[in-house]
Amino acid sequence: MKNRLIIIGKNLYLNPPFMEYIERELEHLGFLEQITKLPETSSEIVPLLQEQISGEGNIVIVANKKAFAPISKLLATMTDDTLVLKESILIPSKSEVYDDNSFLLRYGERSVNVVMAEPGKTVPLFLVEGEKRQGVIHIFNIDEEGAEALLDPLAKSYEVEFSSTALTPGWLVVECGARKFGRMENFLKSVKQLMGEKVIESTDIISYLINRLSRAQKSVTFAESCTGGRIAAKLTSKAGSSTVFKGSLVTYSNRLKAGWLGVEKEVLEKFGAVSKECVEQMLTGAKEIAGADYAVAVSGIAGPGGGTPQKPVGTVIIGAMSDTHTIVEELHFEGDRNYIQDQSVLYAYKLLFQVASDELF
Repeated sequence: MKNRLIIIGKNLYLNPPFMEYIERELEHLGFLEQITKLPETSSEIVPLLQEQISGEGNIVIVANKKAFAPISKLLATMTDDTLVLKESILIPSKSEVYDDNSFLLRYGERSVNVVMAEPGKTVPLFLVEGEKRQGVIHIFNIDEEGAEALLDPLAKSYEVEFSSTALTPGWLVVECGARKFGRMENFLKSVKQLMGEKVIESTDIISYLINRLSRAQKSVTFAESCTGGRIAAKLTSKAGSSTVFKGSLVTYSNRLKAGWLGVEKEVLEKFGAVSKECVEQMLTGAKEIAGADYAVAVSGIAGPGGGTPQKPVGTVIIGAMSDTHTIVEELHFEGDRNYIQDQSVLYAYKLLFQVASDELF
């Protein structure tokens, strides 16, 4: 099923945080095949809706306050309908479902949900329902070629197409889409049976992690150096993070690594801050200070300066610790400073999933 989003109103699509909010609210639909953005005065609105309203799938139209009434009137005209007053707004009388500033029309095989939205306010309820035609799976500790060899026979059997990318070493994200007669649910079930704990199905992996930690009444903390708080920021950008996260430390200097985290002076002098020995003590210190069940620590050289022949730019030590298991690894990333930091953040979460797998997943 194809899902299309049409944004009508400059004040909506020129507001990136609000657009991200809208897209999060539509995650239940799966992938949005197409997003169209038009100002409320555009002459393209009428021909666009005339073209889009036929066919299959879902259309969600998010209109600002100025555009909502004209869009409602236009849809009523296109469907040989009239407008009626419901919930203090004028909507087509043939609307199957309506809510405050939201209504749903059926036009043949097409569902059309029109919503009036204003930046700075809660987005009204989306009334359109999704169908399990798409899926996202995360596969850990297997290379892309090996994953493809395992997935390809299942994809052919269940008439599913897939494409994958490596977010960071050992972490593949696979987007799947069912063909016309494809069986997505059966495909995903078979993948989980085949790969077991290596697979997580989720369109929002960080929210998934928060949910699992919360259900198990577990908490996590971070000790960051070269990532500068990005690991914590990724977690706290999601709702519910406060239930599993009490805080973390950003320790750029050796003085704070020693003073706050208890990294021994001898370790820093002998091995340096970018070392497995240092990161292991960062893990222990962070876990003890926060009283957390899991800890993640990172120390590295993000560049562009600071590298040496022994530890070039891109050298990053990343570790994760539970009550029973500790993993500390040395990575060598390539790219600019931001890309090295982003890779480090993702790998840190990959190790967290790994140490927590027995208890959470």
